[in-house]
Amino acid sequence: MADDAPPGGFDRAAWFYEPLARIYSLGKIEAAKASQLGLMNPGDRVLYVGVGAGEDAVLAARVGADLTCIDLSGRMLARARTKFERAGLRGEFIRGDVFEHDRIGHYDVVAANFFLNCFERGPMRRMLRHLSGLVRPGGRLLIADVAAPSGNRLQRQLHRGYNGVGLALYWAMGLVPLHPIHDYRRYFGEAGLRCIRVRDFRVLPFGPVSFQAIEAQRLADPEG
Repeated sequence: MADDAPPGGFDRAAWFYEPLARIYSLGKIEAAKASQLGLMNPGDRVLYVGVGAGEDAVLAARVGADLTCIDLSGRMLARARTKFERAGLRGEFIRGDVFEHDRIGHYDVVAANFFLNCFERGPMRRMLRHLSGLVRPGGRLLIADVAAPSGNRLQRQLHRGYNGVGLALYWAMGLVPLHPIHDYRRYFGEAGLRCIRVRDFRVLPFGPVSFQAIEAQRLADPEG
C-alpha cells in the first residue's frame, strides 16, 4: 500500500482486491509472488511491506520464515491476520507507515509486492532506498510488480494498453496515482542493490511480459 495515498481506498477494496488481481492477470500476479518462496528459508526474518490481504505472506509463513507484515490499511491487515489465524500460522502485524519502520539491517528478506507502483517516481526512489536499508548486507529485496515495457513494437503497444487499463482502474478506485511504469532496476545502484535475477510472467503465451519477479541483493556497507 502507498504511504502517500489515503488508506481508505485500500480499506474499501480489501474484500475484492486479491480476486480482482487474479482475474485481471489470469493468475500471473499470484504466480509472480509465489515464485519468491524458493528464496526464503526456515527461520529467515522476512518483512512484507504493503502486505495487503496477505496471500503471499501466508505462503512464506508456511515455509517457516519469521514474518513481519506492515500496512497502512487496517482492513487489509485484518484480512491478512485472519488468513494466518485460520492456517494456524504466526506473524507480527503492524499497522503503520513503512517509512517509520526503522529496523535497519534487520531482515534477511524484504518483499515489496505490487507496492512500489503505488508511488510516483520521486517517492518511489526514496522508498526503494529505505527498503534496501531494512535488509541486512547480503540479504535480499524481492519485488513482484508490473514489468516495464519491453519486446518488439507490437508487444510494447499491447503492454501499454493492457497495463494502462489496469493503472486507470486502480487510479479510479483511489489506490494509486497516475504515473509511467517504473523500471526499478534503473535505481538499484543508488539504493545499494545489485540485481540477481528477473523472472518474467506473460498473461498470454505470446504476449508481452506484463509482470516480473525481481531478486536484488543488498550490497555490503562501504565501511564493511
